[in-house]
Amino acid sequence: MLDFLPAIPLGILLSFSFGPLFFILLETSISKGIKQAFFIDVGVVFSDITFFSIAYFGASKIITEENQPALFVLGGVLLASYGTLSFFKTYQKRKKQQKGKVKIIETPNLFSLAIKGYLLNIINVAVLFFWTGVLFVIGPKFEMDTTKIWLFFLATVSTYVAVNLCKYYFASKLKSKLTDSILYKMKQALNVFVFICGIYLVVDGSSSSLTEII
Repeated sequence: MLDFLPAIPLGILLSFSFGPLFFILLETSISKGIKQAFFIDVGVVFSDITFFSIAYFGASKIITEENQPALFVLGGVLLASYGTLSFFKTYQKRKKQQKGKVKIIETPNLFSLAIKGYLLNIINVAVLFFWTGVLFVIGPKFEMDTTKIWLFFLATVSTYVAVNLCKYYFASKLKSKLTDSILYKMKQALNVFVFICGIYLVVDGSSSSLTEII
């Protein structure tokens, strides 16, 4: 059992990784509720399973030095596109609300939220690098025992979800204290942040590619 203890701090570390998804999940728990944020997390977990499977069955063939810049650029473009589309969608929604003077009550489809979580995490190539690094550490430790490796992954992800649920609970308590105007500004600031993160990945990937050519 002691071999699986490192999975707990690893899961906590994942939960507090300050990327775009971290803030999207918090914003969702505040504006829409704990259940909605949880279903985004379900999608995130499934994308983690995808990444971990790729890492386990041969990430070394995909993550070559030649491919790394291109993967970052692709992820950056998708992330920046999401931020841009979400920004204008939120703006249009706000405009309709102000024009009609009626608050639009949304009932988001839980399945679509899970898909959203999956896609947002799957375009973050750094997550694949993270799980590959974890495998390089725990693989030899468990003598590449498939059962132990996947149990470690399960323990890590379970910790991640448990910590996130606690975060969502406390974040949801803020909803009653926030006006529609503040929530709108929060969403738009988050969309800008996601866009900037995407541009950063594109620039970083492009500069790495140019350095290799030179």
